[in-house]
Amino acid sequence: MAELKATDPYNLKLPEPKILPKSYTQGVDTLSSEDFLKIYMETLKYQDPFQTQDFSKMLEDMTRLNQIRYMNDMKAFIEGLKGWFNQITLLSSLNLVGKEFVFSADRLDTMNGGQYYLISSEEIKGATLKIMDGDEVVKEINIDINRGLNPIDISDLPRGQFDIKLIKNGLPVEGVNLGYLGKVKSVNVLDGELLFELENGELVSPSRLIYAGGV
Repeated sequence: MAELKATDPYNLKLPEPKILPKSYTQGVDTLSSEDFLKIYMETLKYQDPFQTQDFSKMLEDMTRLNQIRYMNDMKAFIEGLKGWFNQITLLSSLNLVGKEFVFSADRLDTMNGGQYYLISSEEIKGATLKIMDGDEVVKEINIDINRGLNPIDISDLPRGQFDIKLIKNGLPVEGVNLGYLGKVKSVNVLDGELLFELENGELVSPSRLIYAGGV
């Protein structure tokens, strides 16, 4: 039977310290699976054979660190992919400069002027368009909605911003969008977001483009 000898604490040969460069930063990204294995083996080497250690907590922490590292890597990848996509979209959008499109709007704005439209996917006969200033009806127009673009005359409205309500048989009409005509002056990427600059100086997202062609 092999004889067990107690470890002499005064004769332990400790590992030599590793000199790290000034640029070294301890963190999740610097602890690889190889680093963890080295730490694990060194710990086994110097542990008391009569008091074995439980490494389940250490393994659990390492798993969590790897999950965090994965999420950080994925975030960086997505940000890079987004930047690449914006650059490709920017180049493909250059041929839109100087052309007119209809962009979605929440309200009529007579201070900026311009041409406004109702855009519908179907015909709606006998509707009533109410132009509202709060709860007050500023103008009421009897209108037949055609498929596609339907211009709204705002020339006789006072300066301001107005909501609209489209009514038929006393009920609100769904599926009709309000938009305004705008000419693209330039295409920009600002803070990672692709934007169109219109001739009136407004910056709009391409997601607000709701009608192209035949304006």
